[in-house]
Amino acid sequence: MNIIFGSQEAATLDEKYIVLEVDTFVIQAGNPITAYCVVENIPFDDFPEIPKLKEQHDDLMENYKLRNWDSCLQSINGLTGAWGGELDTFYSVLSSRIREYKVAEPDADWNGVIIK
Repeated sequence: MNIIFGSQEAATLDEKYIVLEVDTFVIQAGNPITAYCVVENIPFDDFPEIPKLKEQHDDLMENYKLRNWDSCLQSINGLTGAWGGELDTFYSVLSSRIREYKVAEPDADWNGVIIK
């Protein structure tokens, strides 16, 4: 899996590769930038499932921004192991982050952007 930054770069590659949003962050009060992964090694057996898996991943990211934590955790359970396992580390980190947010909700103005 490769990581790219910015929606223009993602749109350029999206026609030939599986490109999935992973996180949006701000570094030192700069402008938000979104990171995307380019999935490279998809098992042949997963090919028929690609549209469904992509939709599930996109729904996960949308629900994350909407603070639908339980829905996110269900999606992560279904997506772990997909994409040849390339995103399993991301899904694990996101799951840990969500479990923390369930205990201590982020501020009211939180929009999914991580401040670095």
